[in-house]
Amino acid sequence: MRRILPIAIIGIVALAGCASAGDPAETAPAPESQTPAPTVTETATPEPAETTEPSPTEEVPEAPYRLEDDDLAAYSIDDVPGDEPLVVWADAERTLVHVLGAGSGSTNCQPAGEAIEVDDGMLEIEFEWEESDPMMACTADLRVFGWAFPVMGADDSITEAHVDDWTQDGQDFTVEIQPLSETN
Repeated sequence: MRRILPIAIIGIVALAGCASAGDPAETAPAPESQTPAPTVTETATPEPAETTEPSPTEEVPEAPYRLEDDDLAAYSIDDVPGDEPLVVWADAERTLVHVLGAGSGSTNCQPAGEAIEVDDGMLEIEFEWEESDPMMACTADLRVFGWAFPVMGADDSITEAHVDDWTQDGQDFTVEIQPLSETN
């Protein structure tokens, strides 16, 4: 037994040295397990979903539109005061205003409705002029033309309108808004 013990110790030391000095290709891979290792599943308590109030959607007013002949039939050329615009509430709820003028029936010779807003206790109404050919002549048929502007946020306290760029040379007017009449 005495001989076997030192030889066994030398053998173990020799095997350990050979295993550490060997080529990685010479080492045998670890045997693959036939069954996957069990996984530990944690059960988490779901966090309550945050309920947010739906954000109010900001209403966007409709774009102004040119009044057609049927809408203009309620107005007479005598209703429109010279070169100034006539601004009239077109409904009892104050959600629509008509801006009327008298002049050439050619649309290139009329201002085009652009925007409206309630600002500082009055309506701010913007018009714009199309670039036109300087050689183009305006017709001499004096007639009523106009634009309808959907309005948001107006009430009984709104009694005046500031109309920007009503004339081709950029003249502005501040006028009283006429009440809804039975004719329109």
